[in-house]
Amino acid sequence: MTRLALSALLAILALFGAAPQAFAHTELVSSDPADGASPPQRPTRLTLTFTQPVPAESATVTVTGPDGVAWPLGEVVADGATLTIPMGESGSPAGRYTVSWMVEALDGDFTDGTFAFTLTSPPQAPAVTPPPTAPAVTPPAVTTPAGTPTSAASTGSAATVTAVATGTTTPAATVADDEGSGPPLWVWIVLVAVLSVVGIAVAVALSRRAGGETEKPAE
Repeated sequence: MTRLALSALLAILALFGAAPQAFAHTELVSSDPADGASPPQRPTRLTLTFTQPVPAESATVTVTGPDGVAWPLGEVVADGATLTIPMGESGSPAGRYTVSWMVEALDGDFTDGTFAFTLTSPPQAPAVTPPPTAPAVTPPAVTTPAGTPTSAASTGSAATVTAVATGTTTPAATVADDEGSGPPLWVWIVLVAVLSVVGIAVAVALSRRAGGETEKPAE
């Protein structure tokens, strides 16, 4: 009888000893970034480790910045009691960030909590690519009256060069027109020579004729 009572007492004590473990809720053990930490640079992922395995599909995690804007997070991935959440790029300023989490325990109940970490460096500004520089435009070359190619920039303007070229070529065109209006000079010279020869021949003939008429009365 005494042994039976002792066995029952030990069984009751073992039952009460195991009950707290069976009905204990899931608790957060550690995190990265840790509670109260000041990471030197912006984290790219958030890690939460609990006392018991937690399903990823029922977990809810949010990160809120000092400006009240939520940090963009990726899909929650569970590996036993550890949850890993990718953290996207955020434009929130430096300051205190609050992490709120809620997970489902093994007994089906939900448990939640919060912690915070501080960023001391502001977000890096995106690199700005300077616009492409337009290539320099070289003004077209203009031929001067002397025949030397000259750009419009070196002579002042294309209009000035055109005006100078026009002023120097106009007299040449006028001379050409004057020469083309009558016979060339050599024609006049030949004509005068021919007329001189004809005049001399006529004078000789007349002189001989006059001499012949003078000799006839003497016979």
